[in-house]
Amino acid sequence: MPLRGLGTGRSLKRYRRAAEAYRRALEPWQEEADALRSYLVVASTFAGADAADGPAVPLRLAPGERVFFVLERSSLVEPRKRPERWSSGYAGFSFRLARGVRYRSAVAQHKKGGGEEVPAVVDTGPVTITDHRVVFQGARRTREWPFDKLVGYHNDGRVPVTLFHVANREKVSGLLYDRNVVEDVHFRLALALAHHDGEVRGFVDNLERQLVHHDRARPAPPQLPPAARSALPSRRPR
Repeated sequence: MPLRGLGTGRSLKRYRRAAEAYRRALEPWQEEADALRSYLVVASTFAGADAADGPAVPLRLAPGERVFFVLERSSLVEPRKRPERWSSGYAGFSFRLARGVRYRSAVAQHKKGGGEEVPAVVDTGPVTITDHRVVFQGARRTREWPFDKLVGYHNDGRVPVTLFHVANREKVSGLLYDRNVVEDVHFRLALALAHHDGEVRGFVDNLERQLVHHDRARPAPPQLPPAARSALPSRRPR
């Protein structure tokens, strides 16, 4: 093989490897871009629902209270130790952080992995997130975390758990849910808190900034070396 042809073949192989790497990087980027745009639309247009607007709500709503999310099955949990960091309002919301987390099945099934400390499950049942509070209704216990008394909340980075610290209760407790709904739980909770605190515009701006930053991080397609273009099969016009 002539040296020129050998160099062209190598360039073409490098290009094809780079193109495959680009496709692998573009797919998760596009998924996140689509999800960010979807959440931005919801944040800009959805102001909660009353009991008559949507599916059955297991909670008796107060006058003017609006529902932002109903999770049919979750677990009431009590941690063995308090987290070191708490978020307030929607400031702790990070869509990218939630998307980057991959919870292992063993943890989701309430089993303790090596070195992990899984909160103890106390009861199971539905949970409702409104612009006033988060309410868990189990077979044995009901637990309410009112936003007016919320000191902080914590989305765990190892297991799909959200913990709440309220001023009228010394003991910390929270919710364990399926890893497939992590992003929805985080987003709907943050949106409900934004409505409660009157900071919806700031919440929408936060999402818009994340989307701009994400668009700038779009993977760049590889450039085909000019010497290798002739080696690719030509396409006839239809």
